[in-house]
Amino acid sequence: MTAMSNYLENKLIDHILRGTSFSQPDIYVGLVGKYDAAQLEAGTLTHELSGGSYARVGSIRGDGYWSAGSTNGLTDNASDITFTTASAEWGHVSGIFLADATSTGNVLLYGSLTAVKFVENGDQFIVSAGDFDITFA
Repeated sequence: MTAMSNYLENKLIDHILRGTSFSQPDIYVGLVGKYDAAQLEAGTLTHELSGGSYARVGSIRGDGYWSAGSTNGLTDNASDITFTTASAEWGHVSGIFLADATSTGNVLLYGSLTAVKFVENGDQFIVSAGDFDITFA
């Protein structure tokens, strides 16, 4: 992941510095066809995939889903993140994000894939264990 959304940045500032409560959200992984950092930063999901049985993968939080990390603010997925099998062409996938709901909701973190992937009818998009790196730096 390369960035936090404005929503999450504001929630963390309020929680850490202003003492405002921020409950741990459920976490869902989604995919975007066109990676647009400015839209994801603002929480806009104009380019999220849709149709062909696409659905976010959730609720993935807790030690069972994320590695213990290290002392440098890094964690990654401890197991595969497997999306449903595409029942129609999803097209190009260029970015990934974490949100707090199965649809719409708030974008929390987002980033681009190292390589654009094309998902055809019958394909299954899988983020292999250890390939989804999240760094707070």
